[in-house]
Amino acid sequence: MDLRQSQKDSEERDTIVAAQQGDRAAFKTLYDRYRDRVYNLIFYSLGDELGAEDVLQIIFVKIYRGLPGFRFEASLATWIYRITLNECLNQQRGRSPQPIPFEALLGSDEEMDIGAAADLEHAEGERREIIHRAVMELSPKLRAVVSLKYLEGLSYEEIASVLQCSQGTVASRLNRALRNLEARLRPLRRLL
Repeated sequence: MDLRQSQKDSEERDTIVAAQQGDRAAFKTLYDRYRDRVYNLIFYSLGDELGAEDVLQIIFVKIYRGLPGFRFEASLATWIYRITLNECLNQQRGRSPQPIPFEALLGSDEEMDIGAAADLEHAEGERREIIHRAVMELSPKLRAVVSLKYLEGLSYEEIASVLQCSQGTVASRLNRALRNLEARLRPLRRLL
């Protein structure tokens, strides 16, 4: 571990300890550091932009209340991701899944003609939306590994810790997710 990483880890530990002792500014620092990552994980777990904001608040209340019991047995990020995924599972149990029709991935004829899109940003936005919808069609377990690996950049070991499973299970789920995505997106290859 290099000196910079060691310093960063020490600073985070100091911030956590201060937050555990009730320092609101320290907790705000942690909130600012993890907010976007937690939001992305919620969004890709639930697929609901408005609901993600509500769940984000619920999760940070749970983090705030649970922080005094955090014992540094795992990294703070791992602990936060575990809380996030557990709350997302709780939220999913409370609602019936909304299937996304395959036609929504394909779009209308004019949407499929990217050559007609004068604006490259618009075309890129559509590509992101197509991929997002395909990811949202995955099961929650497969979405979780895809989100943690490709959005958060976690290693297999870190994902296994968050999901409380083996690295082999992580690899298997990721492999299934990628095969599933490849099959769903194959007909759309020319758009992507």
